[in-house]
Amino acid sequence: MPDIEKIGAQIWAARAEGRLLPRELVAEVAERNMSYKVQAAAAKAAGLTRAGWKIAATSEMAQELLGMDGPSIGPVFKEHLYQPGDTLPVHTAHGAAIECEIAFRMGDDLPDDHIVSFEDLMDATADAFIAVELVGCRFEGGFKDAGISVCISDFSFNGGLVVGPDIPGWMDMYLATVSAEVTVNGEKGNAGTGEAVLGNPAFALQWAATEAYTIGMPLKKGDVISTGTMTGVTPVKPGDELICDFGELGQIPLTFETA
Repeated sequence: MPDIEKIGAQIWAARAEGRLLPRELVAEVAERNMSYKVQAAAAKAAGLTRAGWKIAATSEMAQELLGMDGPSIGPVFKEHLYQPGDTLPVHTAHGAAIECEIAFRMGDDLPDDHIVSFEDLMDATADAFIAVELVGCRFEGGFKDAGISVCISDFSFNGGLVVGPDIPGWMDMYLATVSAEVTVNGEKGNAGTGEAVLGNPAFALQWAATEAYTIGMPLKKGDVISTGTMTGVTPVKPGDELICDFGELGQIPLTFETA
């Protein structure tokens, strides 16, 4: 039986210190439920405040890259929330990258004794906002074919979340048509729409609510949930200057420095 607490502590240390771990470390925790136990142990070792969740692998492109047959969730920490214009610390060894996303903030707790309907979930959601997630992989081999055990155990690859402007009137919008484009050091790069995120970011939120309930951590008031990449993965390095353009919803400029 693998030592879950020890593995989790090693993953957090690698994240904090910019080191890489062998994939064999989590070879015996291949089951989804056990991988979440490792994730919880890593979050405990971090000693940080969970502010919500991110969803990984909500697009076909991401699932193909990661070698996963579906999404997963991972904790987002309050201490790693950023604002547009901030300079984000990155570990180059972790293959640091960013993703343009739509995120939500919960206005009410979800029940811990049943899964809510989509309508009740929307009623419990306070607002939506544009966001940029910083991702990284703390295992050798990086994102390519990482698989469930590596991805889930490693915080579902979260490194930080940039909280952008709220989306006014989001409840009346068809979020699948929201677009985003990344400009890196003045050169246009990846682009995409909300349709890449399980067909609609609101559908991804529903998936996350069910997954969080399944692992015994239902969504709570104030939780932020970032729903997955609209634009694929854009690698970043210290010194880069990015603009993540969500059209009429606003822009998120960022710079990066060595952690």
